[in-house]
Amino acid sequence: MDVADTSVDIWIRFLGNDSLLQPLWDSMRLNYTDYLRSPLFPIVLTVSSYFVLCLPFLVCHIVRERWPWVQQFKIQPSRRPAASTLLHCAGVTLYNHAFLVLPASVDMPPVDLPDQAPSLLELIAGVISNLLLFDLQYIIWHLIHHRIRWLYVTFHAIHHNYSSPFALATQCLGKHDVHHQKPNTNFAPHFSHWDKIFSTHADFSFSTAMK
Repeated sequence: MDVADTSVDIWIRFLGNDSLLQPLWDSMRLNYTDYLRSPLFPIVLTVSSYFVLCLPFLVCHIVRERWPWVQQFKIQPSRRPAASTLLHCAGVTLYNHAFLVLPASVDMPPVDLPDQAPSLLELIAGVISNLLLFDLQYIIWHLIHHRIRWLYVTFHAIHHNYSSPFALATQCLGKHDVHHQKPNTNFAPHFSHWDKIFSTHADFSFSTAMK
């Protein structure tokens, strides 16, 4: 067996090892069951993750005058969302989770974790499969809201209030905001294969950085 085969075998054993995630899995299953079963758990997890991950980029936005070099990394460096826009976007996020996501979570029966933890390979495959599946259902949902006027005006129009990308608008702006520059293109949130299949794909366009 050569070095390449040995390396592949090691990686397969590592990724397929059921015991790697088991200690963490057991800790969550035995010590945090009540939290995991709570309908508030997905709300707290998604909202806190959203704001924590956005925080470094918000800092860059707030101190942009002191850090001019940050401008070269902005997709639309000439556009600067006002504080009212930032607060409105944060409010929309909290409103959606409180009045849309939370009722759906309460209505769903709690699911207990199985005794056996997944292997790393199963975990990675599950995440990728869910992202692909989410992309499919999202592009269908998105296309329908653009094709049916009532759905667009009633539910989806607010999604297009943010034409300039900033950290808090990541849930509304995808594909480097091309969809908001060309509303009939780039409907999928993560990958481009569905848009290419439906002939709705458009190449990214970047603004010139401010000098």
